[in-house]
Amino acid sequence: MKEETKSWLLQAEENFDTAIYLYEGHRYSACVFYCHQALEKLLKACVVEFANKLPRKIHQLDQIARESGLDLPKEWEEDLAEITRHFWRVRYPDFRKYVYTKKESAEPTVKKTKEIYLWIYKKLNRK
Repeated sequence: MKEETKSWLLQAEENFDTAIYLYEGHRYSACVFYCHQALEKLLKACVVEFANKLPRKIHQLDQIARESGLDLPKEWEEDLAEITRHFWRVRYPDFRKYVYTKKESAEPTVKKTKEIYLWIYKKLNRK
């Protein structure tokens, strides 16, 4: 594994652990933010490792996924786009205070993030 890949992977691991910690601590909007961050950094690790290029400075998970060199399940493209939308929403207090206040509002994002994260993580660590 390339050194730069390892750097991205370490950040992804930390962000994923933080997302789970925040979810268990009932900090749902911050949890959703870190779900996005974990996937963004993991996908950027794949861009470095599999596509053999530097990742662009973008935050749209579906776009990063297309550049990653991974053959992701097609249905995940919309899931990644939705997680990106959550990432933008939690940055605005007027929206966040109404949407990410209960476990049920964050749970689908956490579950989907975990599913995608673990699948990509295994692919990356098999190389």
